[in-house]
Amino acid sequence: MNHLKTKLTRFYGELRRRNVLNTIALYIVSCWIILQVGSVTFPIFDVKNDYYHWMLAIFIMLFPVAICISWFYNLTVHGFVRIAPFSERRMLNNMSPIIDRRMSLNQSRENIIRADGWYLLAETGPVEGLEYNVTDGITFGRAIECDITLLRSYISRFHAKFSIQDNNLYIEDLKSANGTVVNNEKIVKPRRLHNGDEIRFKDIVFKINEYSTQNQGDSMLDQTTLINNG
Repeated sequence: MNHLKTKLTRFYGELRRRNVLNTIALYIVSCWIILQVGSVTFPIFDVKNDYYHWMLAIFIMLFPVAICISWFYNLTVHGFVRIAPFSERRMLNNMSPIIDRRMSLNQSRENIIRADGWYLLAETGPVEGLEYNVTDGITFGRAIECDITLLRSYISRFHAKFSIQDNNLYIEDLKSANGTVVNNEKIVKPRRLHNGDEIRFKDIVFKINEYSTQNQGDSMLDQTTLINNG
């Protein structure tokens, strides 16, 4: 029952976002005014009452057309503008990436200083180029409630979940239809992950990276040239 209530609430919100409810109200009021004007003017010009009924029938038939148009388009000063579908809006609810490589292609990985912890880099798929700091309880899936939404038909609504136990990172498949693959092996129970592991959801690939202060210090030391004064 709660699931149905949630769906109805979201659908109502989507109707409001697309101004469908306003369109319905405006359409009904406009039709009523036109019919009222017609009922007054038709007798004056000796127009048969049959036209009044034809107008009413046309308005009724055009009602679903007006709803469909308002669902897909908004009328602006620039004309009809396509409304972004609900599936595209899901991405707005995703957790924020630590690094967006699509916007910082000129930055090398060595020059990026991260806090200690686990990181997830999307190498392919709808979030390709985004790197996330993995915290406890991150979910993947097609649903808007997921922390990282993957808009693909083969991704289940709630597909997989990351969790951290004793500073170790685990991934669990949430009984998805197509499964979760770790290092080319389909998992059937929670799997502990290590630095460099590859997570695959068909053609969507993520890479696991673990960073620590020691690792960053070693990386910076490797890039430092030591000068011997002796």
